Amino acid sequence: MNFTFNNPVNVLFGSGKINLVGEECKKFGTKALIVTGANSTKKSGLLQKVQDLLAKENIASLVADNIPQNPTTDAVMQAAKLARENNCDMVIGLGGGSSLDASKAIAFMAKHEGHVSDYILAKRTTNGTCLPVVAIPTTCGTGSEADCFAVLNDNATNDKRTLRQIITMPKVSIVDPDLMQTMPEKVLRSVMFDAFCHNLEGYISRHASPISEMFSLKGVELFAKYMPVIIKDPQNKEAWDAICLASTFGGFSLQSAGGTAVHGIEHPVSGLRNVVHGKGLAAVIIPVYEKTISHLPEKFATLSKLIGGTSEKDFLAQIEKIKNMLGLTDRLHDLGVQEDDLPWLAKNALEVSKTLLSNHPLSYTEQEILEMYKKAF
Repeated sequence: MNFTFNNPVNVLFGSGKINLVGEECKKFGTKALIVTGANSTKKSGLLQKVQDLLAKENIASLVADNIPQNPTTDAVMQAAKLARENNCDMVIGLGGGSSLDASKAIAFMAKHEGHVSDYILAKRTTNGTCLPVVAIPTTCGTGSEADCFAVLNDNATNDKRTLRQIITMPKVSIVDPDLMQTMPEKVLRSVMFDAFCHNLEGYISRHASPISEMFSLKGVELFAKYMPVIIKDPQNKEAWDAICLASTFGGFSLQSAGGTAVHGIEHPVSGLRNVVHGKGLAAVIIPVYEKTISHLPEKFATLSKLIGGTSEKDFLAQIEKIKNMLGLTDRLHDLGVQEDDLPWLAKNALEVSKTLLSNHPLSYTEQEILEMYKKAF
């Protein structure tokens, strides 16, 4: 048995941990760039609270709030310029996965020349430096607080690609379930499904290890047990803790094992049509796994039993039940995808999602990928 597991992020988990943000950030300097979305953290008062907590530790802050739901390379470059011009010592990702992913790329580009796409495409090599990243998730879905990945939409091509640099790992991640509870219900349902997929994919990845599998299986177990609870009782603290933990476990799993074809097939969809990521995953998951189960029957039997089934044979039926429970029943055409898009999506997936597809237990041809899109359409 051979594997590598490296995850140096310091996770501060629990109710009220947000109050430690100033104390943690003062370890990195006296000026912070806060990366967030345009509205939610302002409306909830969280942005102001973080700025106040930083100020108590004599940390000045400025805000980059230009991050869309699918973060773009242009937004990253604009914010990185802001960080450089203001001599920021650190970058704080405050918000959902978009803000956290963008914060990693911004921290990286604040210390690098050229365009972020050059590093994603390996046209340039890193100089080994990056501003410290502090991750503060406000959604329990992406697990971005526990991995180094920054998934970005390329404004020039609509390609959705990932900056993978270990130096962008957050130095500190503050996972406070209290911060999640301002999420609209439709957002909660979508991001929970994303976290669920991370754990499923990490478990079946070609690069899964005993340690990553441990995180994946516990993440699936927590999701299956507490997702129905949080839907029925949004004030249930135990459920919030469990779902947030499942999301973070998904991040640990992905950092070690990597995502697979469900994300690889979805990324072109949200890259081209700006689809909500969790909805896109729900639309493509069944066609992707239909052919996969026979290649790993024991693993899918294990997963099925965790989510209410009895064997690999009823895994897909359990997935359908979960989708229905979450109200994630849209097909691709419901999400704005056009039938004429499907050939482009298949070609893009094979080229742009190459790493994710190579992690999958079996390989797909472009025609097979096109057939999956057709089934999801």
